[in-house]
Amino acid sequence: MLVIGTLLLYAALLGIAGDRWLTHAAWVTRSPRIALYVWHACAITFLATMACALLLTAHDVWEHAVVWLFHADKPQVHALYGGSWYADEITNAATLLLIAAVVTMTVLATRRMRLSRREQTRHRMLTDTLASYGPGPLYRVRILEDPVPAAFCIPGSRKSARIVLTRGALTLLSAEQVSATVAHEQAHLRFRHHSMIVLADVVTAAVGWSGILRNYSTQVRRLAEMAADDHAAVGHGHRTLATALLEMCTVSGNAHGDVLPAMTGADPAERIRRLIAGKTPPAGRVLPALAVSAVAALLAVPAAVCLAPAATIADTAHCPPRCGTTPQN
Repeated sequence: MLVIGTLLLYAALLGIAGDRWLTHAAWVTRSPRIALYVWHACAITFLATMACALLLTAHDVWEHAVVWLFHADKPQVHALYGGSWYADEITNAATLLLIAAVVTMTVLATRRMRLSRREQTRHRMLTDTLASYGPGPLYRVRILEDPVPAAFCIPGSRKSARIVLTRGALTLLSAEQVSATVAHEQAHLRFRHHSMIVLADVVTAAVGWSGILRNYSTQVRRLAEMAADDHAAVGHGHRTLATALLEMCTVSGNAHGDVLPAMTGADPAERIRRLIAGKTPPAGRVLPALAVSAVAALLAVPAAVCLAPAATIADTAHCPPRCGTTPQN
């Protein structure tokens, strides 16, 4: 019971306290790429921890797994993980809940991916039908003959991915601003921000209603835009990108941000202020190393909590029936 309680407490810390801390922490805007990976690590570890807790509660499944993995004595495994709380009704309910959770996540993920792919296919077909390749340096960019300024990317494989600008954007922006905008969209494709958004949407839809990880989806969108901004600003300057974003937002809103990563995505006002400040130094080596260590530690905790008790009775299946006991006179 102690192991399950520890797992549930850890899951609550990740899903509630971790969510609030990452949402309000100042460092995430300085290193959005690292913050994205920490968010995903918290979400995935939360799901893994809850799955472990349900698996341990569904005692029979876990008991057979430990006996097989550790070659442990089954009665000792039962005593170690079952305890006085063990009852068929509890384990059956946990098994059903685990199955329901897996089915729910699978259904949500399938529906979200189908929606995303359907929208991407629709935009790709429209782009291929109506757009032409840009001139000169924009020879890989599709230009839509639309007077409304817009810039977005369509995720896909190397051949099917698209970066799209409208004629209005080309007319509105200078050559340097256009290059910065294209670099922003290239960053979305390079770092696969669309996949991160889909993952966040699925998890938030599954558990966000309870207050757990309720900011996950919105924060991933926010940080993905900042990460793309940083990538573009390295080669084109913070102010160039900031003025391009300001021009685009002044004339038009974001028509694609809910489905496709777009230039005028999440919270452009905050992004413009951040770019104008120009204080987004590279993370260097220390912060990424610390982030990787933190992510590894997050993921290791549920496995360690589950398996540490089993390690104490490893290979006990070889012992005689009264192995480890004191003979009675």
